[in-house]
Amino acid sequence: MIKFFRQIRQRLLSEGKTTKYLKYAIGEIILVVIGILIALQINNWNEKRKNSKLKNAYTESLIENLVMDSISISSIIGKINTDVRNIAKFEERVSNSQNPLDTILRIARYEYLFTIYINRNFLKDTYEVLNSTGHIGLFSNELVKKLKEVNSLQERAILDVSESVVSYRNVLINYSRKYPFSFRNNLIKDNTKAASEIWNNISKTEHATEFNSLIITKGYVYRLELLHYTKLQTKTNELLSQLREI
Repeated sequence: MIKFFRQIRQRLLSEGKTTKYLKYAIGEIILVVIGILIALQINNWNEKRKNSKLKNAYTESLIENLVMDSISISSIIGKINTDVRNIAKFEERVSNSQNPLDTILRIARYEYLFTIYINRNFLKDTYEVLNSTGHIGLFSNELVKKLKEVNSLQERAILDVSESVVSYRNVLINYSRKYPFSFRNNLIKDNTKAASEIWNNISKTEHATEFNSLIITKGYVYRLELLHYTKLQTKTNELLSQLREI
């Protein structure tokens, strides 16, 4: 094609048709510019289509991650609230008991749940890929702001809850040095002769105060968790609603 245009230009010059040559040259330039513009438009269209597919894939992945996080948070909140209600019932029983130290002892030996419900992980793979690749720019500034907000709330929840759980664990370790309770990897299990001998020789007063410390520490952890998880659940669901509208 280029050779064909060159031949035309050369023929016009050789024939001395300068005016026609100039008109033809201008027309050729215009055609070249139009061709470049069309090529750029096609390239832009292809790029937009590729970015649109990429954005849709990220959106689906984000929704999947956040749905799983929301379900996990709801489950943890439900379990925490159930445990909190059980502790409230223990408190009521002790308050109304004629022999509160014996009631506390029975609760500790047979009814209290020594484990604690926490959520240490959130699904952040998609968000991290978006940041590492720079593809987070595919989304609007408003959505990026909400993604960062949810991620920040997740990190704060993990940090604060983990620190509070360490406090509970330390109290639990101290408690376990004196009193046997049902737990994995425990040589002195409940309803065994060894456990009965220990329980029959403890100071009920000391046990009551130490068990109460355990309850207080667990209550603090749960209050902190509910504070973080309730807010995080609200923000997660808000973000999910916005992503589903894309």
